[in-house]
Amino acid sequence: MVKTLTWALCFVIGMILTIPVLLFSYLVKMIFGDRIADKLIFRFTRFWGRSIVLTTGSKVTVSGLEKIPQQASICFIANHQSFFDIPLLMGWLDRLTGFIAKKELIKAPILNGWIHIIHSAFVDRSNPRSAINSINKGSESIRTGHPIAIFPEGTRSKTGKIADFKPGSLKLATNAEAAIVPITIQGTRRIYEETKRIKKSEAILIIHEPIYPDDTIYKDKTALAQHLYNVISSA
Repeated sequence: MVKTLTWALCFVIGMILTIPVLLFSYLVKMIFGDRIADKLIFRFTRFWGRSIVLTTGSKVTVSGLEKIPQQASICFIANHQSFFDIPLLMGWLDRLTGFIAKKELIKAPILNGWIHIIHSAFVDRSNPRSAINSINKGSESIRTGHPIAIFPEGTRSKTGKIADFKPGSLKLATNAEAAIVPITIQGTRRIYEETKRIKKSEAILIIHEPIYPDDTIYKDKTALAQHLYNVISSA
């Protein structure tokens, strides 16, 4: 329990200390544009993501980074085990990556600023029209060279077993005609979700072969969702 409280206190203090960095990033973005600002933001968010995971005492193993395409339009698809999945991806993928965020996080101080500046998309699942607008906005972001990661299960797995992937969650990627990169995440659930206390684990990130818009399966969302599920589950 002491370790959990200590980590939580460090997390809160860390978030507060990011305020000047966030404000400076917005200033750089206003003056120099996305390209230069994104380089600064990437370095900081990579440091932040790694700090969040490594301060639990966990170690991280990554394989397949060389499989990430060099092209601009990329969408990462991963299973979802834990709160720590997002810091893991931010810390160990070699791209500044946004996420699909629940609309409720718009009200979260500091965090909402970071979610916005890394080119994420806020989605209101209770409002179909708003959700479509968010998907269109996210697809445009991907097309302009800002990768987004999606968890197509829709929520964290409470048992560790991967739930079915929702075909509709892939619209963000297919609308942008992005290369889809499947990712398997292992071990993050043991850091907190398993016991509701912070403890060290081995977090594993496995990056699989990408799927491109000219691949036959890309056009069939149901078949694509099942294929992605099979690939990610296989690891």
